[in-house]
Amino acid sequence: MSAGGGSMASFTKVALPAVLASFVPSYLFWDLTRNRKFFGGGVPPSYADPNWGKETERKFDSGWPREAASPIVMNPITRQNFSKV
Repeated sequence: MSAGGGSMASFTKVALPAVLASFVPSYLFWDLTRNRKFFGGGVPPSYADPNWGKETERKFDSGWPREAASPIVMNPITRQNFSKV
């Protein structure tokens, strides 16, 4: 037996195709569960309605009311000196 002489050839002939072939069933399962809704479910209304995102951004920019302190702007670092139009 040689000291690791044929190990790379064995990897490229056996292990690499097996690893690449494992991507096929994983992609099929992903597609069935996420895109085709195989187990049921649907798209959330918040994702399907474009007005929801605009309203959320408006609330983030104006600040949500709080009980303990004055209203704050969500994520103020990214919103400093910046106004979305």
